Amino acid sequence: MTLNRRSFIRHSAVAGAGAAATAVGLATPALAQGKRELTMVMAWPHNFPGLASIAYNFAKFVEELSDGQITIKVNAAGELVGALEVFDAVGQGTADVYHSSVSFLASKWQPCAFYGLVPFGLNVTEHCGWMYYGGGQELQQKIYRDMFNLIPFTCGQTGTQMAGWFNKEINSLTDFQGVKMRSSGIAGEVMRRVGASAVMIPPQEIFTSLQSGAIDATELCCAWLDIANGFHQHTKYYYTPGWQEVNSAGEIGINADLFDSFTPLQKKIMQHAAQSANSMNIGEWPYFNAKAMETLRTEHKVDVRSYPDDVLIALAKTSQEVMAELGQTDDYAKETYASWKAYRDEAIQYSALVDYPTYRARKLAFENGA
Repeated sequence: MTLNRRSFIRHSAVAGAGAAATAVGLATPALAQGKRELTMVMAWPHNFPGLASIAYNFAKFVEELSDGQITIKVNAAGELVGALEVFDAVGQGTADVYHSSVSFLASKWQPCAFYGLVPFGLNVTEHCGWMYYGGGQELQQKIYRDMFNLIPFTCGQTGTQMAGWFNKEINSLTDFQGVKMRSSGIAGEVMRRVGASAVMIPPQEIFTSLQSGAIDATELCCAWLDIANGFHQHTKYYYTPGWQEVNSAGEIGINADLFDSFTPLQKKIMQHAAQSANSMNIGEWPYFNAKAMETLRTEHKVDVRSYPDDVLIALAKTSQEVMAELGQTDDYAKETYASWKAYRDEAIQYSALVDYPTYRARKLAFENGA
């Protein structure tokens, strides 16, 4: 039998754990009572708006659904491992569970973007439709198990984000070209191809970069998270729509060997706890975004603008090219892209017929005070 490095580490870890259990018997009180405490690492600080709550809700639901037999200790980024190290920590068994953004895995496998955030991609309800009913979840779990020894569950949906904060008006594609803007991942590549200068800056450094003039513009998320970071203090215009992240999906991931050791009931508890935490977050973002946007507009006099059509068309066409290239990265990417693209095309047609007219009607109602 050929044993690769990942398989060797995995099987050695399991064997070591078994030997340790034999050596100590079941002396640990928690084990003697049939209880388990899992270690969770997340990519956020404690109390990070809209994101840390997902991890805490998941832990709460697991404990409630298991009647206290499984508890989860949640650790913030930097307490056990750094924000970008949570995937390795869980895959290797240093920790049991993680919560993170799909985009943080891109340095290891860039096509992971299809499972989280795609420029001009699926919105929050469409993403959940693909993951739960279109085979996305099963496909992601197969790929992550093979590549990273992880079992992921989509968990956390920001919904449509904002395009970003600017210190100058964007009235045409010419205005957009040459802008030095903080962005990341696939969106950064799209922006570079249309002529903007995209730079990756960690979230905690964005404010000082705007303050010093090191960047002209930035995008991070939505009104709720953006106002907490104070971007409005050093920029004048807040642009929409968030083409780069029509939705940004997070995920709960579990070490595959640990997941395999669970009983069928425990596996269902993990699944349903993730789905419940996901559902709560779908409501959390729009509720607090609406309140934050009202504060930005009325108290801070932020000027909310929309990108002109030529900018959006250039970004859309370039995004399509970049995602098609990404979908040919390897066999896993090809399988993912085929599934995602087939549903995305159907969803766009449906949205144009149903969602767009509805939102247009709501816009008219808003503008006319109804």
